[in-house]
Amino acid sequence: MIQDIAPAKQVVDYAGRMGIKSLIKPYESIALGSAEVTPLEITSAYGVFPNEGVLVEPIAILKIEDKDGNVIEENFPEKREVLSKETAYLMTNLMEGGVNEEGGTGRVIRSFFALPAAGKTGTTNDYGDAWFIGFTPQLVAGAWVGFDDHMIKFGSADGQGGRAAAPIFGRFMQYAYEDPEIHLPLEYFRQPEGIVTDSICVETNEKAREFCPEKVAEIFNVRYPVGLCDVHTSPRWREEKQNPSKISW
Repeated sequence: MIQDIAPAKQVVDYAGRMGIKSLIKPYESIALGSAEVTPLEITSAYGVFPNEGVLVEPIAILKIEDKDGNVIEENFPEKREVLSKETAYLMTNLMEGGVNEEGGTGRVIRSFFALPAAGKTGTTNDYGDAWFIGFTPQLVAGAWVGFDDHMIKFGSADGQGGRAAAPIFGRFMQYAYEDPEIHLPLEYFRQPEGIVTDSICVETNEKAREFCPEKVAEIFNVRYPVGLCDVHTSPRWREEKQNPSKISW
């Protein structure tokens, strides 16, 4: 099913657009996280989501000044749009659930940090590496916890991304937003005009009718409308669903 939605070749293409320069081959196992990238690459790529689809190439040195404060050299990051604002926002909204909802693997960051944030945990086989990549409207940060020797493992669930790496992200953001010298103001993720909220039938995952027994609100890109539920089309269907013994064949 994953390969139908996002073929491996398409995943590799998007990774390249989002600044991933490591060699990634389009194997089907990429859906399970088999591709290897550097912490800087994946963190930079995640920055596309809060930045409304714009990739900002990371740089280490902004400028060089002499002893008198004269600028000798100044660097400006390269910027380019790699995703639509709508796609970037949908991804952000998806990853907000991982840190805000009960059972979310990254919810532990809320022990340290309560402002708007989103992110994703990562855990490799046998608890060898723990990851958390996340962001706020202003900052993106990645945490990796592991070992240079791949023969060494955590050996327990303490090596999960949500336990070993996510707390580091939470503490970092706490310190960054509480630092009076940095003074980051409260901001929220901006919802583009092309995003709409609609009621969805839980059973069919299509736009809900008035007769659908269970509904949930979801957001969508207005350019890709959702089909109308073709199951709960009348009150009679609802009655028969609730009382199967009354169905006439």
